[in-house]
Amino acid sequence: REMENIKDPSIYRNPVILQSEDLTNYILETAVYPREAEPLKELRKATENHPWGFIAALPEAGQLISILLKLLNPKKTIEIGVFTGYSLLLTALNIPDDGKITAIDIDRKTYEIGLPVIKKAGVEHKIDFIESPALPILDKLLEDF
Repeated sequence: REMENIKDPSIYRNPVILQSEDLTNYILETAVYPREAEPLKELRKATENHPWGFIAALPEAGQLISILLKLLNPKKTIEIGVFTGYSLLLTALNIPDDGKITAIDIDRKTYEIGLPVIKKAGVEHKIDFIESPALPILDKLLEDF
């Protein structure tokens, strides 16, 4: 797998826009983490311990995604690359109760790290997890469209 070749995962947390780790941490502690839903906090903390935890969706990106989901109010979404399910859970928490997410990932084991939190949050019924490369599934979804 490609991820095993990454020597320095800190590149994924480098403050690009703010150019200051202190400012980034201040914003996270005062504006991002306090607004993060409890199930998301729980899953973020569980994911941090995973060797590939650095590839998970960032909570600050999650806030933007949450705003967009509230504005668009979609009934159906597709998640390609689930990992432990942080952005999947975020989406499930922000779509209507009768909404559906087609979640596609090649590794069910990492999804199962987040599954207990997803179940506890009461949103598992919104998720159709498919263990597969994405392209064949997307082709099938287009055929059915």
